[in-house]
Amino acid sequence: MSHVHWWLFGLSFATGLVLTLALLVSSAKHQAPVRVSADESAEAESPTTKIPVVTEQPTTRIPVVTEQPTTEIPVADSPTTKIPVVTEQPTTQIPLLPPAPHGPGSARATPDGGGPPGWLVKGRSDTRLYYTPDDPAYDQTVAQVWFKDEESAARANFTRWRKSSRK
Repeated sequence: MSHVHWWLFGLSFATGLVLTLALLVSSAKHQAPVRVSADESAEAESPTTKIPVVTEQPTTRIPVVTEQPTTEIPVADSPTTKIPVVTEQPTTQIPLLPPAPHGPGSARATPDGGGPPGWLVKGRSDTRLYYTPDDPAYDQTVAQVWFKDEESAARANFTRWRKSSRK
């Protein structure tokens, strides 16, 4: 792998150069100019629309239109569709959910170990254990993460304290 094949590099460069030049030359062969006489080119052009010319009179400097203006566009007689105005906004307020570090149903604990109101399952990220209010170690455990319920803790691969600590 440490040996560089310079001949292979040179061959690929030369091949790319030859192919590029061949493609450039072949595309130029297909583009040939067509000669048209002056009489044929005048007949082949599509008619153009006339644009009114505005000239100024030297004494009064009032613009004068030398051709008639274009015809007026008729205004439609039908009224526009009226859209009813809604006075009350049809949006609903979505409650702000706490960030979920371990998936849905989990929330980070505050620095003092507190959690969202109504969430009773404490979790420790270092041991991957969770504690419910009926566990004897629940009160002295400082939570690092809170779970909405036991199913959310189990989905986050946390183990219940009783099952992992007792033998």
